[in-house]
Amino acid sequence: MDEATWLRVLAFAHPVWMLVSLGLAVATARLGLKIRRCRAHGLAVAESLRTRHLRFGKRAIVMITIGFAEGPLSMVFFREREAFDSFHGILGIIVSGLFVWTVWSGRALARGDREARDIHRIAAASAIAVAMLSAIAGFVLLP
Repeated sequence: MDEATWLRVLAFAHPVWMLVSLGLAVATARLGLKIRRCRAHGLAVAESLRTRHLRFGKRAIVMITIGFAEGPLSMVFFREREAFDSFHGILGIIVSGLFVWTVWSGRALARGDREARDIHRIAAASAIAVAMLSAIAGFVLLP
C-alpha cells in the first residue's frame, strides 16, 4: 500500500475506536439499568452485577479517554484541519465533560453516597446521548 492509502486507513482508527467505546458504554448502561430495576422491585442487587457494571464502566472510560485524545490527532495529521475545527470536535469536548461527570457521580455511588444515583443516571444518559449525536456529526469528517 502507498502512503495515501495508509493515511486513509489510519483516518478510520478514531471512528472505529469510538464506536467500540460507545458500544461498551451502552453495555455498561444496560447493566446499570438492571441494577436500577432490581432496586425498583425491592430485590437485592447481586454483587456480581455491580462488579461487572463497574468493570465495564472503567474500561469504557479508559477507551473514551484514549479516543478523545485520538480525535484531535486524527484531525491534525490525517485530515489536515485544526484539532477542534468542527461541530463534532465541540461535541467531543461536551461528551468528555459528561463522562467525567458520570465517573465523578459513579465514584460517589461506589463510596456509598446514595444521593448520587439520580445524578449518575442523568449524567450517564446525557453522555451516551450526546456521544451518539457526536458520532453522527462526525460522519462528514470521514474520508
